Amino acid sequence: MYKVLFYSSIGFLFFLSCTQEKKLPYIGNYTINGTDTIFAKVPDFNLMNQDSVAVNSKTFEGKAYLASFFFTSCPTICPKVMRNMIRLKDEFSSNKQLAYLCFSLDFRRDSIPRIKDYYLKLGIDHPNFHILQGYQQNDIRNLVNDYMSIAVDDPDSPGGINHSGWIILVDPEKRMRAYALGTDDQDVDRLMGDVKILMDEMGSH
Repeated sequence: MYKVLFYSSIGFLFFLSCTQEKKLPYIGNYTINGTDTIFAKVPDFNLMNQDSVAVNSKTFEGKAYLASFFFTSCPTICPKVMRNMIRLKDEFSSNKQLAYLCFSLDFRRDSIPRIKDYYLKLGIDHPNFHILQGYQQNDIRNLVNDYMSIAVDDPDSPGGINHSGWIILVDPEKRMRAYALGTDDQDVDRLMGDVKILMDEMGSH
């Protein structure tokens, strides 16, 4: 049976005390600088989406986004993760301050025409939903660990890549705030509640 790998940095959850209103924690490593706590941010990126449009971190300035890692030929967890990404999109489709990023792990096979075909077959049709491909082989692989995820080429795994199936919520400051296992519908339902909390924090509805 295919086993999803769990990235160890989940153990580094840092929860803020919420004395006045409910607020999401910041997730990941952090450092202390005097009286300031500095939380890790996801790195900048420069990729192409399914429409051959360049997409980078500046594209999402002022926006939060939900991120997942997948590949189009994955026969196991990816269809479930993508289905839940679409569920999230449907739930928040009217909110222009939330985007959806699906990073392809398969540089060799997931060409722009292929991810475009995948996008169309899923019937997504949303301006803030992007399936992303790198310019070079490691453009996306180098991002994986920073999103609490793992992806390892493995000929014994279905599709040839052993990877985790997290969906990560990132705020406008590029800090991770919540996550769910993308294959677990109930966990994704919980994440929907977390998205609503972040939208309230941002003043976006």
